[in-house]
Amino acid sequence: MSSLAQKLKSEPVNGTIGTIVRIEGPVFVAQVDGVEVRARRAVSCLVEPLLHDCVLIAQQGATGYVLAILEREEGVTTTLKVDGNVDLSVPQGKLRMVAKDGVDLVSPKEINVLAGTLSWHANQLKVTASEVVTAASQVIADIATTKLKGGIFDRVFDRVSERVKRSYRTVEEIDQVRSKQIDYQAHETMSLRSENLVATAKELVKSAGEQLNLG
Repeated sequence: MSSLAQKLKSEPVNGTIGTIVRIEGPVFVAQVDGVEVRARRAVSCLVEPLLHDCVLIAQQGATGYVLAILEREEGVTTTLKVDGNVDLSVPQGKLRMVAKDGVDLVSPKEINVLAGTLSWHANQLKVTASEVVTAASQVIADIATTKLKGGIFDRVFDRVSERVKRSYRTVEEIDQVRSKQIDYQAHETMSLRSENLVATAKELVKSAGEQLNLG
C-alpha cells in the first residue's frame, strides 16, 4: 500500500469520462475517446457500475479508478455495494428510511434490532416463520381484532388469566380437559345440553337446590 501511494504521488492525475463497455470481475473497462481504459471502483464510489454507464474515471499512469456514475439508462436498478462490514452512524439526530413501494431487509443469517422502544405501525402485519421465540418480562397488546390460523397451537404457562365480555368457542371433534380440580360458577343460569349425558364419580355424586327436577 505504501509503495502504491508513493508511485501515485509522483505521477499526474487525469480525470476522464467514459462509458463502461466490459466488466472483468473487479475491473471495469471503459471506452474513452476510442481507447479502452481499465479501472477499479473507488472505495468512495458506493454505486456498483454497470454496462453502458457513463462514469468519471481518475487515471494516473496505468492505474485507474471509477469515482462516480454520471449517467445511467432509465429503469435500471441502482445497487449500493460495499465489500466488508459497514457501519452507518448518526451520532446526533435521527435516521429515517422512506420508500414509496416498500423496504426489504434480507439476510441469510440474523437481523438484530436493539432499541429502547420498538414501535410498529401498520395497517396489516404478516409474520411467516418456522419458529417464533419470544422472551419478554411483560407483553401488553391493545388489539381490535385478532385472527389465528394454524395446524398446532401449544401453550405452556404457570398461570393464565382471561377477562372477556363474551366468549364463543366451536369445537368440531373432541374438547378434552384434564385437571386436578375444576370449578364452574354461573351467577344466573348454567345449561348443559347433550344427546347423552354421563356423570361418573368414584365416591360421591351430589346435587343440591331448592328444586330438583329429574325427567
